[in-house]
Amino acid sequence: MTMHTDQTGVHQPGLRPKASQEANILHSAFFGCPLPSSSVGANNTNDNNAASSKTKKPPRNERVCMGGHRETIFGLSFSSDGKYMASASQDSSICIWDVESHRLVAKLTDGLDAKFECLRVAWMKTRDDFTSNSHVAHGAYKYLLASAGADGIVRLWSGSGDGMLKWHSAGMLDHHTLEKNWGDGGGTSEEEDRPQIYALQFVRSDAAPQLNILLTSANDCIYLWNLVEDGSPPSPNDASTLRMIIFHPHLSFRFSHLQDGSDVYQFGGARNPDNELYVFDASYCESNDLVGTALSDGTCRVQSLADCDNEPYFQDQCVLSLPPGYFPGGVGHLTALFWDKSGTRLATCIASGRVVLWLLQLVDRGGVQALHPSCISVLQGGHDAGRPLFGAKYCGGENQELLMTWGVDGKVCVWDSFSVGEVVSPLCTLISHANYPIYALDITDDEMKSKDQAADTQKVCIAVGGGADSGFLGMPAYLYDL
Repeated sequence: MTMHTDQTGVHQPGLRPKASQEANILHSAFFGCPLPSSSVGANNTNDNNAASSKTKKPPRNERVCMGGHRETIFGLSFSSDGKYMASASQDSSICIWDVESHRLVAKLTDGLDAKFECLRVAWMKTRDDFTSNSHVAHGAYKYLLASAGADGIVRLWSGSGDGMLKWHSAGMLDHHTLEKNWGDGGGTSEEEDRPQIYALQFVRSDAAPQLNILLTSANDCIYLWNLVEDGSPPSPNDASTLRMIIFHPHLSFRFSHLQDGSDVYQFGGARNPDNELYVFDASYCESNDLVGTALSDGTCRVQSLADCDNEPYFQDQCVLSLPPGYFPGGVGHLTALFWDKSGTRLATCIASGRVVLWLLQLVDRGGVQALHPSCISVLQGGHDAGRPLFGAKYCGGENQELLMTWGVDGKVCVWDSFSVGEVVSPLCTLISHANYPIYALDITDDEMKSKDQAADTQKVCIAVGGGADSGFLGMPAYLYDL
Protein backbone atom coordinates (compact mmCIF):
# COMPACT_ATOMS: atom_id res chain seq x y z
CA MET A 1 0.00 0.00 0.00
CA THR A 2 1.31 3.44 -0.93
CA MET A 3 0.37 6.49 1.11
CA HIS A 4 0.43 9.90 -0.57
CA THR A 5 -0.12 11.93 2.58
CA ASP A 6 1.09 12.30 6.13
CA GLN A 7 -1.03 13.12 9.16
CA THR A 8 -0.47 16.86 9.24
CA GLY A 9 -1.69 19.70 7.09
CA VAL A 10 -3.58 19.83 3.82
CA HIS A 11 -1.63 18.77 0.76
CA GLN A 12 -4.18 19.65 -1.89
CA PRO A 13 -2.72 22.52 -3.94
CA GLY A 14 -6.03 24.06 -5.02
CA LEU A 15 -9.50 23.51 -6.35
CA ARG A 16 -9.74 21.80 -9.73
CA PRO A 17 -11.86 23.77 -12.25
CA LYS A 18 -13.94 20.71 -13.22
CA ALA A 19 -14.77 19.97 -9.59
CA SER A 20 -15.65 23.62 -9.03
CA GLN A 21 -17.94 23.62 -12.08
CA GLU A 22 -19.83 20.50 -10.99
CA ALA A 23 -20.09 21.72 -7.38
CA ASN A 24 -21.58 25.01 -8.60
CA ILE A 25 -24.20 23.10 -10.62
CA LEU A 26 -25.25 21.21 -7.50
CA HIS A 27 -25.24 24.29 -5.30
CA SER A 28 -27.28 26.29 -7.81
CA ALA A 29 -29.89 23.52 -8.05
CA PHE A 30 -30.24 23.42 -4.27
CA PHE A 31 -29.98 27.11 -3.38
CA GLY A 32 -30.47 29.07 -6.61
CA CYS A 33 -26.94 30.49 -6.66
CA PRO A 34 -23.38 29.29 -7.24
CA LEU A 35 -20.97 28.78 -4.40
CA PRO A 36 -19.44 31.97 -3.01
CA SER A 37 -15.88 32.13 -4.27
CA SER A 38 -14.61 32.64 -0.73
CA SER A 39 -16.14 29.37 0.45
CA VAL A 40 -14.67 27.12 -2.24
CA GLY A 41 -11.21 25.75 -1.91
CA ALA A 42 -8.97 23.20 -0.33
CA ASN A 43 -8.05 25.46 2.58
CA ASN A 44 -11.56 25.95 3.96
CA THR A 45 -11.97 25.39 7.66
CA ASN A 46 -14.72 23.35 9.22
CA ASP A 47 -15.94 26.42 11.11
CA ASN A 48 -16.35 28.49 7.96
CA ASN A 49 -18.18 25.69 6.17
CA ALA A 50 -20.50 25.06 9.10
CA ALA A 51 -21.26 28.75 9.45
CA SER A 52 -22.03 28.99 5.74
CA SER A 53 -24.46 26.05 5.87
CA LYS A 54 -26.31 27.50 8.86
CA THR A 55 -27.08 30.74 7.07
CA LYS A 56 -28.50 29.05 3.96
CA LYS A 57 -32.20 28.77 3.35
CA PRO A 58 -33.72 25.27 3.01
CA PRO A 59 -33.05 23.78 -0.43
CA ARG A 60 -35.48 25.19 -2.97
CA ASN A 61 -35.63 21.91 -4.88
CA GLU A 62 -36.81 19.80 -1.94
CA ARG A 63 -39.88 17.56 -2.28
CA VAL A 64 -41.27 15.47 0.56
CA CYS A 65 -42.46 11.85 0.34
CA MET A 66 -44.89 11.61 3.24
CA GLY A 67 -47.51 9.14 4.42
CA GLY A 68 -45.61 5.90 3.86
CA HIS A 69 -43.41 5.08 6.85
CA ARG A 70 -43.88 5.56 10.58
CA GLU A 71 -40.25 5.01 11.61
CA THR A 72 -36.64 5.46 10.45
CA ILE A 73 -35.83 4.82 6.78
CA PHE A 74 -32.72 2.64 6.38
CA GLY A 75 -32.67 1.93 2.64
CA LEU A 76 -33.48 3.76 -0.61
CA SER A 77 -33.17 2.80 -4.26
CA PHE A 78 -34.33 4.25 -7.59
CA SER A 79 -35.57 1.96 -10.33
CA SER A 80 -33.13 2.05 -13.22
CA ASP A 81 -35.56 4.00 -15.43
CA GLY A 82 -35.93 6.65 -12.72
CA LYS A 83 -39.71 6.30 -12.48
CA TYR A 84 -39.95 4.76 -9.02
CA MET A 85 -38.18 4.91 -5.69
CA ALA A 86 -38.33 2.15 -3.09
CA SER A 87 -37.73 2.72 0.62
CA ALA A 88 -37.11 0.29 3.49
CA SER A 89 -38.01 1.18 7.05
CA GLN A 90 -37.70 0.26 10.68
CA ASP A 91 -41.50 -0.10 10.65
CA SER A 92 -41.10 -3.40 8.74
CA SER A 93 -42.49 -2.15 5.44
CA ILE A 94 -41.37 -1.37 1.88
CA CYS A 95 -42.84 1.67 0.15
CA ILE A 96 -42.91 2.35 -3.60
CA TRP A 97 -43.04 6.02 -4.61
CA ASP A 98 -43.76 7.65 -7.96
CA VAL A 99 -40.76 9.95 -8.44
CA GLU A 100 -42.47 12.53 -10.66
CA SER A 101 -45.39 13.09 -8.29
CA HIS A 102 -43.54 12.02 -5.09
CA ARG A 103 -46.67 10.10 -4.11
CA LEU A 104 -46.95 6.69 -2.49
CA VAL A 105 -48.17 4.12 -5.03
CA ALA A 106 -47.71 0.86 -3.08
CA LYS A 107 -46.84 -0.38 0.39
CA LEU A 108 -45.44 -3.91 0.62
CA THR A 109 -45.91 -5.81 3.87
CA ASP A 110 -46.88 -9.33 2.74
CA GLY A 111 -45.00 -11.84 4.88
CA LEU A 112 -42.89 -9.20 6.65
CA ASP A 113 -42.44 -9.78 10.40
CA ALA A 114 -43.23 -6.67 12.44
CA LYS A 115 -40.50 -7.62 14.94
CA PHE A 116 -37.73 -7.03 12.38
CA GLU A 117 -36.92 -3.83 10.52
CA CYS A 118 -36.36 -3.68 6.76
CA LEU A 119 -32.81 -2.58 5.96
CA ARG A 120 -32.14 -2.62 2.21
CA VAL A 121 -33.88 -2.44 -1.18
CA ALA A 122 -32.48 -2.93 -4.68
CA TRP A 123 -33.99 -2.99 -8.19
CA MET A 124 -33.15 -5.21 -11.11
CA LYS A 125 -32.35 -3.21 -14.23
CA THR A 126 -35.27 -2.66 -16.59
CA ARG A 127 -33.45 -2.08 -19.86
CA ASP A 128 -35.03 -3.79 -22.86
CA ASP A 129 -31.81 -5.62 -23.71
CA PHE A 130 -31.27 -6.80 -20.15
CA THR A 131 -33.48 -9.88 -20.45
CA SER A 132 -32.39 -11.22 -23.83
CA ASN A 133 -30.78 -14.29 -22.20
CA SER A 134 -32.76 -14.20 -19.00
CA HIS A 135 -35.19 -16.48 -17.21
CA VAL A 136 -36.23 -13.66 -14.89
CA ALA A 137 -37.84 -10.25 -15.39
CA HIS A 138 -39.10 -11.38 -18.80
CA GLY A 139 -42.68 -10.92 -19.92
CA ALA A 140 -44.89 -10.53 -16.84
CA TYR A 141 -42.11 -9.18 -14.61
CA LYS A 142 -41.87 -5.55 -15.66
CA TYR A 143 -40.07 -4.58 -12.45
CA LEU A 144 -38.30 -6.76 -9.93
CA LEU A 145 -37.41 -5.42 -6.48
CA ALA A 146 -35.40 -7.12 -3.73
CA SER A 147 -35.70 -6.27 -0.05
CA ALA A 148 -33.69 -7.46 2.95
CA GLY A 149 -34.16 -7.15 6.67
CA ALA A 150 -32.91 -7.78 10.19
CA ASP A 151 -34.62 -11.18 10.14
CA GLY A 152 -32.05 -12.49 7.64
CA ILE A 153 -34.66 -12.87 4.91
CA VAL A 154 -34.36 -11.54 1.35
CA ARG A 155 -37.66 -11.15 -0.50
CA LEU A 156 -38.40 -10.52 -4.17
CA TRP A 157 -41.34 -8.40 -5.33
CA SER A 158 -42.61 -8.20 -8.90
CA GLY A 159 -44.42 -5.24 -10.39
CA SER A 160 -46.53 -5.96 -13.44
CA GLY A 161 -49.45 -4.70 -15.45
CA ASP A 162 -50.28 -1.65 -17.54
CA GLY A 163 -50.91 1.70 -15.90
CA MET A 164 -50.92 1.25 -12.12
CA LEU A 165 -48.52 -1.58 -11.32
CA LYS A 166 -49.70 -4.52 -9.28
CA TRP A 167 -47.13 -5.88 -6.83
CA HIS A 168 -46.75 -9.53 -5.87
CA SER A 169 -44.41 -11.53 -3.66
CA ALA A 170 -42.12 -13.36 -6.09
CA GLY A 171 -39.72 -15.34 -3.90
CA MET A 172 -37.75 -15.41 -0.65
CA LEU A 173 -34.57 -16.77 0.92
CA ASP A 174 -33.85 -17.16 4.65
CA HIS A 175 -30.16 -16.62 5.48
CA HIS A 176 -30.82 -17.71 9.06
CA THR A 177 -31.40 -21.25 7.82
CA LEU A 178 -28.20 -21.08 5.77
CA GLU A 179 -26.16 -19.98 8.77
CA LYS A 180 -27.60 -22.76 10.94
CA ASN A 181 -26.72 -25.37 8.33
CA TRP A 182 -23.27 -24.03 7.41
CA GLY A 183 -20.38 -26.45 7.91
CA ASP A 184 -20.43 -27.71 11.47
CA GLY A 185 -24.21 -27.57 11.75
CA GLY A 186 -24.06 -24.77 14.31
CA GLY A 187 -26.56 -21.99 14.62
CA THR A 188 -28.93 -20.39 17.04
CA SER A 189 -32.56 -20.62 17.95
CA GLU A 190 -35.23 -19.40 15.56
CA GLU A 191 -35.56 -15.97 17.18
CA GLU A 192 -32.00 -15.44 18.44
CA ASP A 193 -29.19 -13.63 16.62
CA ARG A 194 -30.71 -13.71 13.18
CA PRO A 195 -28.21 -12.38 10.60
CA GLN A 196 -28.84 -8.85 9.38
CA ILE A 197 -28.56 -8.27 5.64
CA TYR A 198 -26.47 -5.17 4.88
CA ALA A 199 -25.47 -5.90 1.26
CA LEU A 200 -28.07 -6.29 -1.51
CA GLN A 201 -27.31 -5.73 -5.20
CA PHE A 202 -28.32 -7.18 -8.57
CA VAL A 203 -25.25 -8.22 -10.56
CA ARG A 204 -24.52 -8.70 -14.26
CA SER A 205 -21.10 -10.33 -14.45
CA ASP A 206 -18.94 -10.99 -17.50
CA ALA A 207 -17.91 -14.22 -15.74
CA ALA A 208 -21.54 -15.39 -16.00
CA PRO A 209 -23.28 -13.17 -18.59
CA GLN A 210 -26.23 -15.54 -19.03
CA LEU A 211 -27.23 -15.37 -15.36
CA ASN A 212 -29.22 -12.92 -13.28
CA ILE A 213 -27.33 -12.75 -10.00
CA LEU A 214 -28.22 -11.22 -6.64
CA LEU A 215 -25.46 -10.31 -4.16
CA THR A 216 -26.31 -10.63 -0.46
CA SER A 217 -24.42 -10.78 2.84
CA ALA A 218 -24.99 -12.31 6.27
CA ASN A 219 -22.66 -12.19 9.28
CA ASP A 220 -19.15 -12.87 7.88
CA CYS A 221 -20.27 -14.17 4.47
CA ILE A 222 -21.17 -12.86 1.04
CA TYR A 223 -23.35 -14.82 -1.37
CA LEU A 224 -24.15 -14.75 -5.06
CA TRP A 225 -27.49 -16.26 -6.08
CA ASN A 226 -28.67 -17.18 -9.56
CA LEU A 227 -32.33 -16.17 -9.88
CA VAL A 228 -34.41 -18.52 -12.01
CA GLU A 229 -38.13 -18.80 -12.56
CA ASP A 230 -39.81 -21.80 -11.03
CA GLY A 231 -40.40 -24.33 -13.82
CA SER A 232 -43.81 -25.38 -12.55
CA PRO A 233 -46.73 -24.21 -14.72
CA PRO A 234 -48.98 -21.38 -13.53
CA SER A 235 -52.34 -22.17 -11.99
CA PRO A 236 -54.76 -23.34 -14.72
CA ASN A 237 -57.56 -21.49 -12.92
CA ASP A 238 -55.75 -18.15 -12.91
CA ALA A 239 -54.03 -17.04 -16.10
CA SER A 240 -52.52 -14.06 -14.30
CA THR A 241 -50.63 -16.23 -11.79
CA LEU A 242 -46.90 -15.51 -11.91
CA ARG A 243 -44.23 -18.12 -11.41
CA MET A 244 -42.15 -17.76 -8.27
CA ILE A 245 -38.41 -17.08 -8.50
CA ILE A 246 -35.97 -19.59 -7.05
CA PHE A 247 -32.60 -18.70 -5.47
CA HIS A 248 -29.98 -21.11 -6.80
CA PRO A 249 -26.57 -20.95 -5.04
CA HIS A 250 -23.91 -19.63 -7.40
CA LEU A 251 -21.02 -18.61 -5.16
CA SER A 252 -20.27 -17.84 -1.51
CA PHE A 253 -17.30 -16.79 0.58
CA ARG A 254 -16.68 -16.65 4.33
CA PHE A 255 -14.16 -14.07 5.56
CA SER A 256 -11.68 -14.53 8.40
CA HIS A 257 -9.32 -12.28 10.31
CA LEU A 258 -6.02 -11.45 8.64
CA GLN A 259 -2.74 -12.36 10.32
CA ASP A 260 -1.34 -8.85 9.93
CA GLY A 261 -2.40 -7.20 13.16
CA SER A 262 -5.70 -5.82 11.84
CA ASP A 263 -7.58 -8.07 14.27
CA VAL A 264 -6.46 -5.88 17.19
CA TYR A 265 -9.62 -3.83 16.62
CA GLN A 266 -12.51 -5.67 18.27
CA PHE A 267 -15.85 -4.56 16.92
CA GLY A 268 -18.53 -4.36 19.60
CA GLY A 269 -16.10 -4.58 22.50
CA ALA A 270 -17.42 -6.69 25.36
CA ARG A 271 -20.56 -7.50 23.34
CA ASN A 272 -18.37 -9.42 20.90
CA PRO A 273 -16.06 -11.43 23.19
CA ASP A 274 -14.98 -13.80 20.42
CA ASN A 275 -14.11 -10.89 18.10
CA GLU A 276 -16.34 -12.26 15.37
CA LEU A 277 -16.08 -10.68 11.94
CA TYR A 278 -19.05 -9.02 10.22
CA VAL A 279 -19.80 -7.76 6.70
CA PHE A 280 -21.24 -4.24 6.80
CA ASP A 281 -21.36 -3.64 3.06
CA ALA A 282 -20.41 -5.30 -0.21
CA SER A 283 -20.50 -3.86 -3.71
CA TYR A 284 -19.95 -5.30 -7.18
CA CYS A 285 -18.37 -3.19 -9.93
CA GLU A 286 -19.59 -4.07 -13.42
CA SER A 287 -16.69 -2.45 -15.26
CA ASN A 288 -14.03 -4.73 -13.75
CA ASP A 289 -15.92 -7.73 -12.30
CA LEU A 290 -14.63 -6.96 -8.80
CA VAL A 291 -16.43 -7.23 -5.47
CA GLY A 292 -15.39 -5.02 -2.57
CA THR A 293 -16.43 -5.99 0.97
CA ALA A 294 -16.36 -3.65 3.99
CA LEU A 295 -15.66 -5.53 7.21
CA SER A 296 -15.87 -4.90 10.93
CA ASP A 297 -12.08 -5.19 11.34
CA GLY A 298 -11.57 -1.99 9.36
CA THR A 299 -10.42 -3.68 6.16
CA CYS A 300 -11.92 -3.72 2.68
CA ARG A 301 -11.28 -6.98 0.83
CA VAL A 302 -11.33 -6.89 -2.97
CA GLN A 303 -12.00 -10.06 -4.95
CA SER A 304 -12.62 -10.88 -8.58
CA LEU A 305 -15.27 -13.17 -9.99
CA ALA A 306 -13.49 -15.92 -11.89
CA ASP A 307 -14.35 -19.13 -13.67
CA CYS A 308 -12.30 -22.28 -14.18
CA ASP A 309 -13.74 -25.18 -16.18
CA ASN A 310 -17.22 -23.75 -15.66
CA GLU A 311 -16.69 -23.64 -11.89
CA PRO A 312 -17.10 -20.09 -10.53
CA TYR A 313 -14.97 -18.89 -7.62
CA PHE A 314 -13.85 -15.76 -5.79
CA GLN A 315 -10.21 -14.85 -6.35
CA ASP A 316 -8.52 -12.63 -3.75
CA GLN A 317 -7.00 -9.52 -5.30
CA CYS A 318 -5.99 -7.09 -2.53
CA VAL A 319 -6.77 -5.73 0.92
CA LEU A 320 -7.39 -2.03 1.54
CA SER A 321 -6.40 -1.01 5.06
CA LEU A 322 -4.61 1.72 6.94
CA PRO A 323 -2.04 0.99 9.66
CA PRO A 324 -3.70 0.26 13.05
CA GLY A 325 -2.24 3.44 14.60
CA TYR A 326 -2.91 5.79 11.69
CA PHE A 327 -5.90 7.48 13.37
CA PRO A 328 -5.96 8.37 17.08
CA GLY A 329 -8.09 5.76 18.82
CA GLY A 330 -7.73 3.26 15.98
CA VAL A 331 -9.18 2.95 12.49
CA GLY A 332 -12.60 1.55 13.48
CA HIS A 333 -14.94 -0.58 11.41
CA LEU A 334 -15.99 0.23 7.86
CA THR A 335 -19.62 1.15 7.37
CA ALA A 336 -19.85 1.40 3.58
CA LEU A 337 -17.95 1.43 0.29
CA PHE A 338 -18.64 2.69 -3.21
CA TRP A 339 -16.98 2.22 -6.61
CA ASP A 340 -16.68 4.82 -9.31
CA LYS A 341 -17.93 3.70 -12.72
CA SER A 342 -14.42 3.14 -14.09
CA GLY A 343 -13.64 0.59 -11.39
CA THR A 344 -10.30 2.26 -10.62
CA ARG A 345 -11.46 4.34 -7.64
CA LEU A 346 -13.06 3.22 -4.42
CA ALA A 347 -14.31 5.19 -1.40
CA THR A 348 -14.54 3.55 2.02
CA CYS A 349 -16.46 5.08 4.94
CA ILE A 350 -15.25 4.66 8.53
CA ALA A 351 -17.44 4.71 11.62
CA SER A 352 -15.29 7.53 13.03
CA GLY A 353 -16.67 9.93 10.39
CA ARG A 354 -13.84 9.76 7.87
CA VAL A 355 -13.73 8.73 4.20
CA VAL A 356 -10.67 7.15 2.58
CA LEU A 357 -10.20 7.37 -1.20
CA TRP A 358 -8.31 4.57 -2.94
CA LEU A 359 -6.84 4.16 -6.42
CA LEU A 360 -6.63 0.61 -7.81
CA GLN A 361 -4.16 -0.05 -10.63
CA LEU A 362 -2.94 -3.14 -12.44
CA VAL A 363 0.82 -3.55 -12.10
CA ASP A 364 3.24 -6.11 -13.49
CA ARG A 365 4.80 -8.37 -10.87
CA GLY A 366 7.19 -10.80 -12.49
CA GLY A 367 5.08 -11.13 -15.62
CA VAL A 368 1.84 -11.46 -13.65
CA GLN A 369 -0.75 -8.69 -13.60
CA ALA A 370 -1.71 -7.81 -10.02
CA LEU A 371 -4.08 -5.26 -8.54
CA HIS A 372 -2.22 -2.63 -6.51
CA PRO A 373 -4.14 -0.27 -4.15
CA SER A 374 -2.93 3.20 -3.18
CA CYS A 375 -4.51 5.42 -0.55
CA ILE A 376 -4.73 8.83 -2.19
CA SER A 377 -6.79 10.90 0.24
CA VAL A 378 -8.43 11.04 3.67
CA LEU A 379 -11.52 13.25 3.97
CA GLN A 380 -12.16 14.08 7.60
CA GLY A 381 -13.93 17.43 7.83
CA GLY A 382 -17.42 18.64 7.10
CA HIS A 383 -19.19 15.93 9.07
CA ASP A 384 -19.33 15.96 12.86
CA ALA A 385 -16.16 14.38 14.25
CA GLY A 386 -16.55 10.91 15.66
CA ARG A 387 -20.04 10.33 14.28
CA PRO A 388 -20.56 7.48 11.77
CA LEU A 389 -20.92 7.98 8.04
CA PHE A 390 -23.27 5.64 6.21
CA GLY A 391 -22.35 6.06 2.58
CA ALA A 392 -20.62 7.78 -0.31
CA LYS A 393 -21.38 8.10 -4.02
CA TYR A 394 -19.34 9.32 -6.95
CA CYS A 395 -21.20 11.83 -9.11
CA GLY A 396 -20.72 15.03 -11.10
CA GLY A 397 -20.39 14.66 -14.85
CA GLU A 398 -18.93 12.07 -17.16
CA ASN A 399 -15.76 11.59 -15.07
CA GLN A 400 -17.55 11.76 -11.71
CA GLU A 401 -15.66 14.80 -10.47
CA LEU A 402 -17.43 14.82 -7.09
CA LEU A 403 -18.03 12.55 -4.12
CA MET A 404 -21.18 12.88 -2.01
CA THR A 405 -21.12 11.63 1.61
CA TRP A 406 -23.82 11.36 4.29
CA GLY A 407 -24.13 10.27 7.88
CA VAL A 408 -25.80 10.27 11.27
CA ASP A 409 -25.14 14.01 11.70
CA GLY A 410 -27.83 14.70 9.08
CA LYS A 411 -25.43 16.24 6.56
CA VAL A 412 -24.79 15.61 2.89
CA CYS A 413 -21.33 16.93 1.98
CA VAL A 414 -19.76 17.29 -1.46
CA TRP A 415 -16.03 16.73 -2.08
CA ASP A 416 -13.61 16.78 -4.98
CA SER A 417 -13.46 13.06 -5.81
CA PHE A 418 -9.89 13.48 -7.10
CA SER A 419 -8.67 14.94 -3.81
CA VAL A 420 -5.11 14.18 -2.78
CA GLY A 421 -3.76 14.13 0.75
CA GLU A 422 -5.61 15.04 3.91
CA VAL A 423 -8.67 17.22 3.29
CA VAL A 424 -10.37 18.97 6.20
CA SER A 425 -13.36 20.60 4.51
CA PRO A 426 -15.81 19.70 1.72
CA LEU A 427 -16.56 21.90 -1.26
CA CYS A 428 -20.04 22.49 0.14
CA THR A 429 -22.75 21.08 2.39
CA LEU A 430 -25.99 20.53 0.48
CA ILE A 431 -28.16 19.28 3.34
CA SER A 432 -27.92 19.78 7.08
CA HIS A 433 -30.80 18.29 9.12
CA ALA A 434 -29.66 18.17 12.75
CA ASN A 435 -32.74 16.17 13.77
CA TYR A 436 -32.79 13.87 10.74
CA PRO A 437 -29.89 11.36 10.70
CA ILE A 438 -29.27 10.27 7.11
CA TYR A 439 -28.89 6.51 6.60
CA ALA A 440 -29.56 6.21 2.87
CA LEU A 441 -29.07 8.23 -0.32
CA ASP A 442 -29.48 7.37 -3.97
CA ILE A 443 -29.09 9.23 -7.26
CA THR A 444 -30.88 8.47 -10.51
CA ASP A 445 -28.62 7.36 -13.34
CA ASP A 446 -29.04 9.36 -16.55
CA GLU A 447 -27.60 6.52 -18.61
CA MET A 448 -30.30 4.18 -17.37
CA LYS A 449 -33.33 6.43 -17.94
CA SER A 450 -36.07 4.89 -20.02
CA LYS A 451 -35.72 5.33 -23.77
CA ASP A 452 -39.14 6.97 -24.08
CA GLN A 453 -38.02 9.94 -22.00
CA ALA A 454 -36.89 12.84 -24.15
CA ALA A 455 -33.38 14.06 -23.40
CA ASP A 456 -34.60 17.53 -22.46
CA THR A 457 -37.09 16.14 -19.91
CA GLN A 458 -34.68 13.83 -18.12
CA LYS A 459 -33.87 15.06 -14.65
CA VAL A 460 -31.34 13.85 -12.15
CA CYS A 461 -32.91 13.28 -8.75
CA ILE A 462 -31.38 12.66 -5.32
CA ALA A 463 -33.31 10.74 -2.66
CA VAL A 464 -32.47 10.97 1.04
CA GLY A 465 -33.83 8.78 3.84
CA GLY A 466 -33.29 8.46 7.56
CA GLY A 467 -34.87 10.13 10.56
CA ALA A 468 -35.17 9.45 14.27
CA ASP A 469 -38.46 10.48 15.89
CA SER A 470 -41.42 10.64 13.52
CA GLY A 471 -44.25 13.11 13.88
CA PHE A 472 -47.99 12.72 13.51
CA LEU A 473 -47.69 12.37 9.73
CA GLY A 474 -44.96 9.72 9.90
CA MET A 475 -41.35 9.62 8.70
CA PRO A 476 -40.61 11.50 5.46
CA ALA A 477 -38.15 10.75 2.70
CA TYR A 478 -36.86 13.65 0.61
CA LEU A 479 -36.35 14.15 -3.12
CA TYR A 480 -34.12 16.83 -4.64
CA ASP A 481 -34.33 17.64 -8.36
CA LEU A 482 -31.22 18.77 -10.25
